[in-house]
Amino acid sequence: VAFNRDSSRVGPQDWISLAKMIHQHRSKYHAFLIVHGTDTMAYTASALSLMLSGFEKPIIITGSQLPLLLPRSDARQNLIDSITCATAGTAHPFVQLHEVAVCFGGRLMRANRAQKTNSCSYQAFDSPSYPALAQLGVEVDWNQSALLPRPKAYQPRFKLDHRVIRIPIVPGCDPRMAYGDLYARGVRGVVLEAFGLGNFPDTPAHGWMPWLRQQRKQGLLINLASQCTIGDIRPELYRSGFLALEMGIEAGPQMTPECAVAKMMLCLAYRDLNLSSPLAGEL
Repeated sequence: VAFNRDSSRVGPQDWISLAKMIHQHRSKYHAFLIVHGTDTMAYTASALSLMLSGFEKPIIITGSQLPLLLPRSDARQNLIDSITCATAGTAHPFVQLHEVAVCFGGRLMRANRAQKTNSCSYQAFDSPSYPALAQLGVEVDWNQSALLPRPKAYQPRFKLDHRVIRIPIVPGCDPRMAYGDLYARGVRGVVLEAFGLGNFPDTPAHGWMPWLRQQRKQGLLINLASQCTIGDIRPELYRSGFLALEMGIEAGPQMTPECAVAKMMLCLAYRDLNLSSPLAGEL
């Protein structure tokens, strides 16, 4: 047992421990199954997919909405489905899974595309920006065209810089008052969640432009994301987004917020990595 705690308490140090444990046993097993609480499962799944890029063997993460001991628990089915997917390469149709995935509520989803979207349904997780890798009903319907190809190289990375926060653009909010000098307080990365394609208030009175300029000048890494769950990020279409790009704010293809946070932690720890360069099918 790696650890046994409420998933709200699971964070970057635990992700590092899990990644190291899986890495150390890579040659001993054909597949790996992680049982995890649902609240931070998407964060852990995203982090492991990036830290163990090119791992090649299946790593399946699952959990349940109700505890295993309860009569109507979904834990049993999720575990059976996860084992089915993890061992799919050993029996017909011999599907080769080379990635980290979340298996939940009858669906297998790419780990860094999965999000918890429902607090009450057995189908608690969804993959809004990417097709499911498999649907598990009476039969297992694999979407083989959506699977990652066999990786060319395995590149494990075991460092994360946890000094990252998410900031949504809120109408009427002045970041100078709400957040102040984040860099001086030790923050090193921000996932800035803008409107739509990457738009936000651009006048000096609103505060965002002067605040971003000041924080960037100090060295704060900023990733411009969207509050939308589906669609592209195209900040260059707006004055605010264009000016943000000129400041050096990054705005690559859209990621889930959970994945964006994990990837920024990784990029801060490994300065040769770029937020807009794919590592594990997250873009």
